[in-house]
Amino acid sequence: MPAELQLLLRARYPLVWLVTAEEGRAIELACGIARASGDAVAGWSSTWGLHDLPGAPTPGPHKDPLALLEHIRKQERRTLWVLKDLAAMLSAGENAALVRAVRDTAQVAKERGSVLLCVGSHDQVPLALEGDAAVHRLALPTAAEHGEQLAQVARQLGLRLSPEDHDRLATACLGLTLEQAENIWARVRAAGGRFTADDVQQVLAEKGRLVRASGFLDLVAPASIDQVGGLDALKRWLGQRQLGFSEPARRIGLPWPRGALLVGVQGCGKSLIARAVAGQWRQPLLRMDVGGLMEGYVGASERNLRRAMQLAERIAPCVLWVDEIEKAFAGLSSNNDGGTITRMFGTMLTWMQEKDAPVFVLATANDIEGLPPELLRKGRFDEIFFIDLPEAAQREEIWTVHLAQRARAAADPALLARVDLPGLAALSEGYSGAEIAAAVVEGAFEALAHGVPLSGPHLAAAISASPPLSRTRAESIDRLRAWAVGRARPASSFASGPGSP
Repeated sequence: MPAELQLLLRARYPLVWLVTAEEGRAIELACGIARASGDAVAGWSSTWGLHDLPGAPTPGPHKDPLALLEHIRKQERRTLWVLKDLAAMLSAGENAALVRAVRDTAQVAKERGSVLLCVGSHDQVPLALEGDAAVHRLALPTAAEHGEQLAQVARQLGLRLSPEDHDRLATACLGLTLEQAENIWARVRAAGGRFTADDVQQVLAEKGRLVRASGFLDLVAPASIDQVGGLDALKRWLGQRQLGFSEPARRIGLPWPRGALLVGVQGCGKSLIARAVAGQWRQPLLRMDVGGLMEGYVGASERNLRRAMQLAERIAPCVLWVDEIEKAFAGLSSNNDGGTITRMFGTMLTWMQEKDAPVFVLATANDIEGLPPELLRKGRFDEIFFIDLPEAAQREEIWTVHLAQRARAAADPALLARVDLPGLAALSEGYSGAEIAAAVVEGAFEALAHGVPLSGPHLAAAISASPPLSRTRAESIDRLRAWAVGRARPASSFASGPGSP
C-alpha cells in the first residue's frame, strides 16, 4: 500500500491529483483506504456518469462534470469521490467555469471531510488549481505485488512454483504494470510455459518493447560471459554483485548494486563485458547515448536525460550502459553550449547518487583524463576497475575463445588442434583482445585466398603484419596504466607490471 497516498486520503486533502496509467489498480487502492476509514466511495466518468465503486459501473446520472460537481456540493456524508476523466478535461484547455466549480467543490469537501480524487495519466494541474491540489504519482507495482499476482495465477493453473522461480519472475516484472504482467502470464500459459526462470525472456521482451517505443535508449543484444577471455577478477566480482538482485539480499537489507566504471586500454573487452553482464544476469541491456539526447531548445536536453533515466528505472532491474562516458561529457568546462552539458552532468550525478531502483550503471572509459573527478568518488559506482592489456595466460584464453567461435562457424572441429596456442600467446604480447580477434579474421581471409584450412602460420602472419596500439600509442597507454596504480582495482588476478594496483 503506497504510504503517501494513504497519508493524503486519511488526512482528507480535499483535492488529490493521482497521476497513473493504472486506473484500475489506483481505484482499488483508494477504495481500500477509504473503506478502512469508514468513508463512503463513489465513482464518476464521462461515459458512465455517477456510479458505485468497486464493481462494474452501470450508467448513472450527472455525466456533465458541472452537474456532478453541483451534486457533490449538496452531499453531507463524508465521501471519497473518484473522478476518472476530470483531470483530462481540465488539462485539455482552460475552462474557467469548470476550474471555478472544482475550487468551490473542493472547499465544500474540505469542510465535510470529503476528498475529490482525480485519477488519470495527465500530470499538468491547471495553474488556478496548483494551490489547491496535492499531486501524487502512483509508483509502479512492487516485486511483492507482482509476486502476489503470480502466485494467484499459479494457483488457478494448479502449478507449484519453486521459491527461486517465483522470486526471479516477480523481480523481472518490476517496471511493468499489473495488467502488462497479466498479459505476459497469459502468453506464457498459451505457449505452454511452466512459469520457471526460463520464462523470464517473455518478461524481458515486453520491457524491450517499452524501450524501443521511447526513442531515448537503445536495447542492445546481450552476449555470453563465455565470449570474454580473461578478466577473472572482474567476472568474479560481477558474479557476487548478481546476488544483490536476489530475494535473500533483500531479506538481509543489502542495497541494490549501483554499478561499475571500467577504465582501460582500447579493445580490451570493456564493451563486451557490458553485454556479457546483461546476458549472465538475464537482464535488459540499455545503452544511453548522451549525445543523442541533445536538443537545441533550452531545457530539452536535460528533460530528455531525465526521461531516459526514468525509463531505465521503469525497466529495472536492468543494466544501463554508458559507453565512452568521457566523450559523452566532453567540453564540460566550456560554456559553448550555454551550460547544457554541465546541467546534464549534474543531473546524472545526482541520479546516480540517489537512485534506489535496481539500475546497474556500467560505464566505460578509454581516457581517464577526460573524466571529471566528481564521477570517480564512491557512491556513484560500487567499484572502478582497470582493464589492462592481457597477460600471456589471458591471451591464450582469448585466442581459444575466438578460434573456437571460428571453428564452429566454419564447421572445422580440428582447427584448435592445428594451432600452437602458447606460441600465439607469446607472439601476440602487447596486443589487445580486439586485435587478437581481428587477427583471427585476417588469418581466415588469408587461408580462404589460398584455398586451405586456417592454421597457425596464417594467424602468426596476421599478427606480425599489424603492430598493436600499445606500440603506436605507447605514451598515452603508459600514462593510463600509471594512473591506475592505487586508483583502480585490477580486472584480472594475473595483472602485473605498472598497471597493477
